[in-house]
Amino acid sequence: MPILDNEIVWRPATLMSDVIPAQNGGRMAFSQLVSGVKNNLFPDVSQSERLAGAVKWRKAFVHINSAQDVALLNTRLFLDALTPAGDFVVFQPGTQTDTEDQIANRPYGIGTLYAPVVGGSAQIQVACEHNGQYTSLQPIRVGDLLRISDRPSTGGAGNEEWVSVAAITYGPDFATVDLSTALSNGYATANTLVSSVYAIPSVVAAWSGVAVTSMGGIFDSATIGNLVAHNKGAIEENWTLTFNSTNTYTVSGNTVGMLPSAGSTSADYAPTNPATGTPYFTIKALCWSGTFQQNDTVTFATQPAAIPVWYRRQVPAGTFSLANDYASLAIHGESA
Repeated sequence: MPILDNEIVWRPATLMSDVIPAQNGGRMAFSQLVSGVKNNLFPDVSQSERLAGAVKWRKAFVHINSAQDVALLNTRLFLDALTPAGDFVVFQPGTQTDTEDQIANRPYGIGTLYAPVVGGSAQIQVACEHNGQYTSLQPIRVGDLLRISDRPSTGGAGNEEWVSVAAITYGPDFATVDLSTALSNGYATANTLVSSVYAIPSVVAAWSGVAVTSMGGIFDSATIGNLVAHNKGAIEENWTLTFNSTNTYTVSGNTVGMLPSAGSTSADYAPTNPATGTPYFTIKALCWSGTFQQNDTVTFATQPAAIPVWYRRQVPAGTFSLANDYASLAIHGESA
């Protein structure tokens, strides 16, 4: 079965701090960020912050919360709305565990057409939100994939196309972008958005780094289906299986500690992630052969079916107040 729209959910990070960067971000939490809920990610902007200006960071994860352990393919993340207030938001890819002090990736952003274009044009002018700040952030770069569209990301009337950036020059009012291919459609300045796109080939829970320490035991992870990390329950974790007899073993994770259930080489093993009620991973009995001894170990890592994203919200000095401000991050993908 394919991945359904409602199986793609946003989740917060476990840490949140506007004071200590090393305590902001981190791993994925399994609570859900519900769209349209006030302060579900950022706090209100205080009057002092509006007057003096402020920058805040929040980390979130786009989680493929599907019981089908299949990949979301040709995944594209992009901002699909301008903030209605005087602030602006860009997003930056993160890692499964990084905190604010470890952010290393470049930003992706959004703007509008500064001047209309006709079909066949290979150059556009993009008026970014607070263009002066965008000049230093450079959220559109050579080689980027751009989404140019005058219709909603969820579909409807209008056009949408994806083009690559061949060259870009930032100016005081707009950025001039040369495209690698000409536009198929013409676009007016009204209702046309231009977004730089973060592209990921696939998103799926995975395992890696299997290592066996045993004189005679064999762990066959190469056969498809013998070891499976699950989209719903997998986490970023290093696992150690330690044998306490020739056919039974305990399991511990570097962050979750010892799991309550032990495993046996004669049965499938699927320990439950208590946050989801579904397994972290499954080890089939077919994985095991040979002879294990007490204190032999098998280690491997799992990665969740999640895209870590940092949102950067900047409030320029002197920004006006607005009660219903928001930012919108869209995801496109394909599922078999």
